[in-house]
Amino acid sequence: MKKHFANISRPNMKTLHEYRKTVSGKAGRNRLMIQQDSQFNLFPSHAGLRKYVLYYNIAFPANDTFAAQYTLMPNACGTLSLAFDGTAVMAELWGASLTPVPLGTEPNSYRILLLIQLSPYGLYQITRQSQTEFAGKRLSLADIDSELFKSLHQAFVKSKTVTELANTCDQILYRRMEKLVVSDALVSAAALISGSHGQVQVKEAARQSGYSERQLNRLFLTQIGMNIKHFARLTRFNYVLTQIQKSPCFFAALSQQAGYFDQAHFDKDFKDISGVSPQTYLKTMSDFYYDGMEIYHTISSKEE
Repeated sequence: MKKHFANISRPNMKTLHEYRKTVSGKAGRNRLMIQQDSQFNLFPSHAGLRKYVLYYNIAFPANDTFAAQYTLMPNACGTLSLAFDGTAVMAELWGASLTPVPLGTEPNSYRILLLIQLSPYGLYQITRQSQTEFAGKRLSLADIDSELFKSLHQAFVKSKTVTELANTCDQILYRRMEKLVVSDALVSAAALISGSHGQVQVKEAARQSGYSERQLNRLFLTQIGMNIKHFARLTRFNYVLTQIQKSPCFFAALSQQAGYFDQAHFDKDFKDISGVSPQTYLKTMSDFYYDGMEIYHTISSKEE
C-alpha cells in the first residue's frame, strides 16, 4: 500500500524502543530506535523556530511503502535528512527544490528516516551560506556543515523516542538562531508572495520591501536560491496542489482562482513544473508528495 509523507499521526512516547543492534561507519557503535506502531510521526517545530523550521517527519518505511513512481513536488524549501539503512547513517542537505525529484522506492531501503522540513529561507539562517550553491541539489551535510552534522547525527543515534529526537533537534537548531541573518525585506516580500498565493507582481513586492527589483532578486537568490519570479511561480503551484488536495474541483474554476489567464495557461504551467498534466496528477496523487507548508499549522491548531 502506498503511503504519503504528508500522512499525519499523533506522537506517542511509546512509539519506539531502543534498537539493539550496532551501527558501523563513522558513527562508531551506537544504538538506534525502532518503530512499534506509528509508521509516520509528524512534529511541528518549537514556536520560536517555526519561521525557519516547519516540522520534523520521522518515518519507518517498509519494503513496499513507496511506489516506484513516488515523486517530490518542488516547493522552494530546503530539507535536512538523516537515514539509517541498517548499516550506516547518511546525512544530507537538500537545497531549495526547483523541479520534481523522483525518489521512487529509495526510502523503502531505510529503517529510519528523519526529514527536517525548512521554510524557504530556513536553510540560509541555519547554514549562513549562499543558497545558489545548494538549490536543486542533494549534498552531504558533513561536507557543508560538519558541526551541524555531528550534532544531528548524535541526536539521531542516541534518542530513544521520536519525541526525544524532535525535541533534541529543536535544541540544536535553536542555537542557530542566536544571530538572525535573513533579511527583513526578504521575509516581508516572501510573506507578501505567499499571502497572495504567488499572484503579486514583482514590482509591488519590491515597492513594499523598500528595495529595487534588482536588489530584492539578489536577496532571493542568495537567501532562498532562486529569483522572485521563480519563487512566486512555485508558491502559486503549491497553492494549486493544496486546493486539489483539499477538494478536487473543476480546473477551469481553479485556474481562475489561482490567477491564470485561462485554463490552457494553467495546464501548461502545471505540466512545465510538475512534468504531468493536472488531470494525470489528480488520478495519481498518491504517487506524489507536495510540500504541505500548512501542515504544521494543522498540527499546531490541534495542540491548542
